[in-house]
Amino acid sequence: MQLRHVVTCFLLNPADGTVLLGRRSKRVATYPGHWAAVSGGVDAAADGATAAAALRQAYREVEEETGLQPSCLQLVCEGWPVRFPDWRLGIVWVVHPFLFRCDAPDRVRPDWEHVRFEWMAPSRMRRLRTVPKLQEAYESVAAGTGRVGSKWVFDQIRKDREHGAEGLGLWTLDGLSRALQEAAPAGPAGALAAMEGACREAAALRPSMASVRSAALRAYGICRQHLRSGGGGALSEAQAQMAALMARREAESLAAADAAAALIADGARLLTLSCSFTVLCVLRESAGRLSGLTVAESRPGCEGRETARLAASLGIPTELVTDAAAARAAQHADILLFGADALRADGSIVNKTGTFALCCAARYLGAGSVCVASESKVLPAGFVPPMEDLPPEELGSPVAGASVRNVYFETVPADLVDRIVGPGGEMSGARLRSIAEELRQLQDSLSR
Repeated sequence: MQLRHVVTCFLLNPADGTVLLGRRSKRVATYPGHWAAVSGGVDAAADGATAAAALRQAYREVEEETGLQPSCLQLVCEGWPVRFPDWRLGIVWVVHPFLFRCDAPDRVRPDWEHVRFEWMAPSRMRRLRTVPKLQEAYESVAAGTGRVGSKWVFDQIRKDREHGAEGLGLWTLDGLSRALQEAAPAGPAGALAAMEGACREAAALRPSMASVRSAALRAYGICRQHLRSGGGGALSEAQAQMAALMARREAESLAAADAAAALIADGARLLTLSCSFTVLCVLRESAGRLSGLTVAESRPGCEGRETARLAASLGIPTELVTDAAAARAAQHADILLFGADALRADGSIVNKTGTFALCCAARYLGAGSVCVASESKVLPAGFVPPMEDLPPEELGSPVAGASVRNVYFETVPADLVDRIVGPGGEMSGARLRSIAEELRQLQDSLSR
């Protein structure tokens, strides 16, 4: 899987509230025939995937694709990044949305990338065959002015029930990057005080998700290191280091998946559960070499069904089984492969309920058990995350006289897991303990 940053630029006609969309030509490399806003790649290697680099690229793309000069545009809103994988193309897209007021709508001229442009009501977008996530990108800028603020991002993280822990960790970093920009006018000392408060708030957004907590602690570490000095370049250096942290975190899961895929022998049969982005990346990278895959549906949310659907679309011989039947399937599996919601310093793993039983079955029946996860999933040493109980109604109708518990996560002891694979390959116990101790020290400092 490759990581690609792109800008998507919505042009707004102030006279009637319409936005400009174009139908992509057959000459473009991706999504020909689909409707899209003005878009183009950001050279993250050359320019860095920073907000400033994305904005510069946005102006370039509008000029290249429509002929409009920057003087014809007024920036209305910079949205927050929309991240999603295209499993068919093998690309993880990071879309940076912008909304511009266009003061010369009659001057728009399509270039070779579009068959035609149309000014249309935003409500039409849902009825068109668009590039993926175009509506989501538009919604991130439609109601805003200026730059979407950190408080808005934090509120989305609190409410979200659709995205995985890895994605929410990246959202946390995005929110904290915005908080740092908001605090910059106060100078280094004032910005550090503001960021301490923002990082405390961020760490508590989703207490059971290690990636959210570790994002907040790493961001605090950067701010503490650079803003305490109070030098003239302190703020710009802190902002640059935040961007670098974001880039590392975006690449970690893909690197971990590559490392895990390299360990899978040709003809192997896998067993998995739930729906882990990193596991899906492993399946995508090893699809042509697998003899089969069994997926536990993972009630009550049945996320495993999505894993089975995507695996089958990649050409992997796939079977979907109930959670109760999954342990028996371990007798035919070479490897039980699963992700992690959190990694603890002692090597134990927090993951979707059902993982513990499958690890027991794999150990008894002789299958290997492999956890694949980024280092962002490591918890501070000594921190025990709360296990989320979700609404009992998800389990169906109430049973008279019986209490109902809908426990989503559980801990798998370290001695039931053969190996944990991270971005650098197998993650040693010493590496886990080192990361956990670093995070503990940051957490203790932030708590003072």
